[in-house]
Amino acid sequence: MSEPIEPQTPAEPEVPAGPYVYDYAASPQRQIVLPKTVPLPSLKAYRAEVAAQQAADEAKWQKMQADYETAKAKAEAEGKEAPKPPVKPVPRKDDNDMKTPWPQEAKDPDLLRLQELLGDKVEEVFEQAGELTCQVRKEALLETLRFCREDASLKYEMLADQTGTHYPAAKDFAFSVVYQLTSISRRKRLRVRILVPEGFEPESACSLYPGANWMERETYDMLGIRFKDHPDMTRILCPEDWEGYPLRKEYPTVGWGQRDIDLREDRGGVLMRIAMEKAGQMGINLKQPQAD
Repeated sequence: MSEPIEPQTPAEPEVPAGPYVYDYAASPQRQIVLPKTVPLPSLKAYRAEVAAQQAADEAKWQKMQADYETAKAKAEAEGKEAPKPPVKPVPRKDDNDMKTPWPQEAKDPDLLRLQELLGDKVEEVFEQAGELTCQVRKEALLETLRFCREDASLKYEMLADQTGTHYPAAKDFAFSVVYQLTSISRRKRLRVRILVPEGFEPESACSLYPGANWMERETYDMLGIRFKDHPDMTRILCPEDWEGYPLRKEYPTVGWGQRDIDLREDRGGVLMRIAMEKAGQMGINLKQPQAD
């Protein structure tokens, strides 16, 4: 009779010494995949996509016809029945009452007025889903905002919001800066947009809209876009020594490691310095990713 086998208890994993262990590479939230396209809402981009799709459909149809001619000639040579000719696909009728709000040509009088005032300084104007967008040259921003505020037919007295977006895959620009204007007297909204490269400093809108003070500081804090002639161009959400800009696409969703420290338990800053050394200056990606 064999002796009973005693169950083996699993070995306890080794616990590293100390309560703080920083393994940045093991966190999937810190693995960054930069976008390869530029999803910038634009009438020009929409028209380019439509033209590209039409060209692709036409190329597909030409290939179908060429393949048919080849198959027909082969069947005649072999004495077989010729294949059926291809039928060009026809778009299906869409009876759905919900239509996609694609960008459309500008017809609103405010956009036409801005085109008249600014001339070739306007890069693009379009309407989409009832929203008005006017994209101007980055050097003409302050002039555009002045017209929007002071022109008698526009009267956009209020800057409701100002923000920016990072486009690492773009070629001629890196950020878009957007100004959401509101005409309280006319109950209307207008979006003014500029596209800026890395390092360009747009003119500050504080002289026209004092509320832009904190909005531009937040844009600088989150994206690193500095504004020329701003009265106090300092960070407003992060500390002054914070590394990186949290709303850029190369910034990981959980940060570079700054938030892994409970500051209440690290008043001397010792653990923070250890974390910085372990992370390689608070970042797991020592080689910054680049968009394809």
